[in-house]
Amino acid sequence: MQNREKFDNISLLLSLFMILLISLFYYLYNIEKSIQNYAKDHENVITLELLEKEFNDFAVTMNQFNNYDEVNSALMHFQKTLTILENNLQLDYPNNATMQKEFKEIQSSFKKEKEDIEYFKSLNSSLISGSHFLFDLQATISEDSSISSSLKNLINESLFYILRFTTSEYISKSYVLKKLHKLQTLSKEKKHEFVKNFYNQSLVMLNTVAALKKTTASIHNSKLHMSIQNLNNTLDNNYRKDFFTQKIIALLFFISTIIILFILIITHIRSLKNKKELYAFKYAVEHSDNSVVITDPERRITFVNDVFEKNTGYSFEETIGQNPNILKSGKQNKAFYKKLNHQLSQGKTWEGEFINKRKDGTFFYEKASIVPVFLNQKLIAYLAIKLDITKYIEQNMKLAQAASVFENTEEAIIIADSEGKVTSVNSSFTKIYGYELSDIQNQNLNVLHSNMQDNIFYQDMWRQIDENGLWRGKILNKTKSGEIIPIWSTIKKIVDKHNNTVNYTAIQTDLRELENSQAKADYLAYHDPLTGLYNRVNFEEYLAHALFVAKRNETILAILFIDLDRFKVINDTLGHDIGDDVLKTVAKRLKNTLRESDFISRWGGDEFVVILENLTSASEVALVATNIVEALKEPMDIQSHHLVTTASIGISLYPENATDSQTLIKYADSAMYLAKDMGKNNFRYYTTELSKEIQNKLDIDMALHNALEKNEIYMVFQPQYDLTEQKIISIEALVRWKNPLLGTVPPDKFIPISEDSGIIISLGYFIFEESCKAFKKMKENKVPLEQIAINVSSIQFKEPQLLETFIAIAKRHDIEPSEIEIEITERFIMEHTITNITTLQNFRNHGFKISIDDFGTGYSSMSYLKQLPVDTIKIDKSFVDGIAENSSDNVIIEAIIALSKTLGYSIVAEGIEREDQENFLAQVHCDIGQGYLFSKPISCDALIEKFSI
Repeated sequence: MQNREKFDNISLLLSLFMILLISLFYYLYNIEKSIQNYAKDHENVITLELLEKEFNDFAVTMNQFNNYDEVNSALMHFQKTLTILENNLQLDYPNNATMQKEFKEIQSSFKKEKEDIEYFKSLNSSLISGSHFLFDLQATISEDSSISSSLKNLINESLFYILRFTTSEYISKSYVLKKLHKLQTLSKEKKHEFVKNFYNQSLVMLNTVAALKKTTASIHNSKLHMSIQNLNNTLDNNYRKDFFTQKIIALLFFISTIIILFILIITHIRSLKNKKELYAFKYAVEHSDNSVVITDPERRITFVNDVFEKNTGYSFEETIGQNPNILKSGKQNKAFYKKLNHQLSQGKTWEGEFINKRKDGTFFYEKASIVPVFLNQKLIAYLAIKLDITKYIEQNMKLAQAASVFENTEEAIIIADSEGKVTSVNSSFTKIYGYELSDIQNQNLNVLHSNMQDNIFYQDMWRQIDENGLWRGKILNKTKSGEIIPIWSTIKKIVDKHNNTVNYTAIQTDLRELENSQAKADYLAYHDPLTGLYNRVNFEEYLAHALFVAKRNETILAILFIDLDRFKVINDTLGHDIGDDVLKTVAKRLKNTLRESDFISRWGGDEFVVILENLTSASEVALVATNIVEALKEPMDIQSHHLVTTASIGISLYPENATDSQTLIKYADSAMYLAKDMGKNNFRYYTTELSKEIQNKLDIDMALHNALEKNEIYMVFQPQYDLTEQKIISIEALVRWKNPLLGTVPPDKFIPISEDSGIIISLGYFIFEESCKAFKKMKENKVPLEQIAINVSSIQFKEPQLLETFIAIAKRHDIEPSEIEIEITERFIMEHTITNITTLQNFRNHGFKISIDDFGTGYSSMSYLKQLPVDTIKIDKSFVDGIAENSSDNVIIEAIIALSKTLGYSIVAEGIEREDQENFLAQVHCDIGQGYLFSKPISCDALIEKFSI
């Protein structure tokens, strides 16, 4: 911003300099042109003056014969020059009224003078011709003898005076007339015709001369000369005035140009200086150990240095144009930033500390100074210099924590120097011993000795400290009041890097309360602190004793392993305090249901174990187990919540099932899981067949761990087809496992085990990846598919990045999420309702479709469907198997389809194996069918070969 501002100023000055320079040259050119115009006009005026002088000279020669061509040429030249001058004056001085007026006077005067000259020419011609005639008469009279000498003399005298009148101003016309009058008188007397003619011709000549003189005087007195002089003077004055003004303006232009040139030079010098300073600043910024950020006035980042990139994790390219609040951690309130912005808006420097967040989400601390940068009193940038003080803050926090622990721990802490003299104690020390720091500071630790232990004890203690750097043990110390108290002490030697002793620290626990509450400690060692029931340790000791008694008395002993159903849901959704109250209520109900002699133990979590002794038959156990199931399924009111939980119970018997405690417990636990698999809320006895089933599950679990690595897991695909048009529209991906030892293991066997063991996570990603890969291959080979249905375990939905991973896999295989249908079970919908519905909605928001598999086998109601983010309902095979005339399954299927259609869901019926099933489903408007009737599950290549078009 600053550079752009400086560039704009220099550009403006340069532009102004060029404009002035061009204007100066242009103005000088105009001055030169004005001088040329003046010279031209002045020359024309001089020409007019010279021509006007010729006119005057012409008028002087009135008694001579003149060449009229010259005067005519002069007149034409004058007229032409006058026309040229007129045009020039109109062009050069269009607004000069004085000049125009004077020019018109010249025109008017020239017109008058031209008329006088023409008249003069005619008089001159008459005079010349009259003179010749008069001389001829005089010659004739002179030769005439009849004329007297006196008369001839008078004629000669008259002629002389007429000629003198023509050339002299001293002879007046009246004088000549007197002479002629005398001649007239004599001519009348003598009656000479020649004399009479001479008289008449002399009179005419005299009048012509008089007229010529008058015309000559008129020409000489003409205003033309004065008008030309006036115009010439006006032209000179105007030129001098304009030339002076032009010189002043040109001088101003020149001075302005010099000033701007000077400013440009100064600006350039300053620019060079600023450039050096900017280079120095740039070097300092780029090599600074601090983080440097520069923003424009709108707080958009324009520069960050390498330290910023290192501290924040953001690259230069990622930050340019961003607001610095990309580092905002949310750890500082709005008032903090409001105060910061207010101070900066006033043009003041702000200093303080930030708690910021790096790109990777970790927090760090910075001490910052933000400076508004001004140029020419205009804000152009903000400069932030920040020091990473994270280590300093963390050290301070650790020190503060250590100080807090030091002061607030219940143990007494003593710090001594290398000589064993006390330098610091905490408040617990004062509480235990009664000593303040001032009481024992700089004293040896032996001030606490009670003398209840001899010197050999202390010598051995210090020997171990010197050799091992640590000692732990019980000491009997003495308080300030003299009381002997038992102390458990840990003394540690602190050394520096040269192994020199720096300090000793002693952490001491007051054993008085512990020794006084030994009975309570013994109780807690064998009882559950929450329910008050016996704990696992007590259970194992008691069971060993009970088995001994049962063996001796040859009686039956039963172990009931009780696990609460759906307790985890209550605990996770309502909180641990509600869960604890549920466990207390269960414990109370167990006590009320069982005999006082029966042993009840909380095994851990939501598991309880009961030992029934002195039984005569196994049927007695069933009665007790039934009572427990009935008692625990009753609703319970916990903190305004109306809750229902049930129990699954496994039973093992001594001596029928086993004779040792560990085996009996294991068998009871196995039977409990069987009860859960059988639908929960019941009890099951352990049997040999169950043992075989458990072993089989164990074999499957062990083999399943390496199944993916050994490529034993593979995918098959079963078509889903349009029931009306009988053509394939989608497929369902089905996982299969073939093990060399176990053979082909059905999915309903290994999927639950994989869910229990956690293998389902890696298996689920394998299924999704392979399904997408196969779907892409099918589409490339022209199989007309709209989508693929992929089963996803409810366990897998607990993966935090599941949605992102699925999207990445789909993108890797060029598959849109809208082409994938996620199949879930009813159980997933019913468990963790709010959480799971939110998860499904997130999948739908990204384009995935959701279908409920095996619908109708769980506990969900049709009215509950409208709340679910679901696209497809799959009718379970068990209903399709039951399709027959007047079958209740027909009615159920019709009801499911009708309601699903109302809610806008698609319907898929699975397990179609007969034509009557297919026909019925088509009649009740089921959308899609799936089953062996259309196609068995087959491999990807087989499906391509069978269905590609």
